[in-house]
Amino acid sequence: MQLFKKIKKLGFKLGFQKLIGYEAIFSCAFCARSPGHELYREDNSPNKGFEVLPHSENYWYADPLMWEKDGKEVVFLERVDRKTGIGCIACADITDGSWKDPVPVIEEPYHMSFPMCFYWGNELYMIPETEMNQSVNLYRCTAFPYQWEKAGEFMKGWRLVDSVVWSNEESRVQLLASEYDPKDDFYTRYHAYELHRRGAQIEAADLGRISDSYTLMSRMAGPVIEEDTALVPIQRSTPGIYGYSVQFCRKKENVPGECVKELLPADFYNMGHKLLGVHTYSRSSHYEMIDIQYLVYNRNKWRK
Repeated sequence: MQLFKKIKKLGFKLGFQKLIGYEAIFSCAFCARSPGHELYREDNSPNKGFEVLPHSENYWYADPLMWEKDGKEVVFLERVDRKTGIGCIACADITDGSWKDPVPVIEEPYHMSFPMCFYWGNELYMIPETEMNQSVNLYRCTAFPYQWEKAGEFMKGWRLVDSVVWSNEESRVQLLASEYDPKDDFYTRYHAYELHRRGAQIEAADLGRISDSYTLMSRMAGPVIEEDTALVPIQRSTPGIYGYSVQFCRKKENVPGECVKELLPADFYNMGHKLLGVHTYSRSSHYEMIDIQYLVYNRNKWRK
């Protein structure tokens, strides 16, 4: 009965493919950025020349969020051990336009993903998703990009995912995250909190839920794009596919507003794979990055 329920949720075609041995792979892809022709613009076709980071027997990669400092362009991402299912935060330097094996930079005994970086004062911080620890972890960069130290654990007892900086002031940083529907973790609702300084100490304050309804479109997909009209990348799932598309929505006072552009799996037909989903978006001076989901056949899975 459980098997039929799962196939029904995925849809017959995808459910059947997984039943006979196909498995979903998450990976990352990047392309050269052409100012004025980025993926998030309403009149731009997303079919560009992407380079895909291949998965391996040991790891797959997701949630690529780019950062640059002193002329170095890097991507922080989730590196998942395929045996344990536990992810750490890793870093790949793509300054010269080529991939290098991601190097682990933050590891905990629990799963980590979505490495959101931001400057606060003169220091670089990161808030990865640490929902499995029921906390929000803050890390401070001590030597860019590979050395980080923990600066605190906050929001204890909350299982918040995909925190994005919503506003940044000298004394406080407001973040917008999401919390799961206990009945179905494809559905989320927005939840805001802030970090503030009290002397030399950093503290957190819960700002309460910003939305009451759980939806398939209440989860961040990358940092706010600050231009003349600020846009917020939002992840849209379907009842059967987690991270189906990325929507770019206008930034309103407290939550994302109307969608102006959507990146769909069918928009990308030069990847070497037929995509199931497009999950995250970020950019640097020279590159744009997404993560992707696609199927590969695993003979061992079928045998098992």
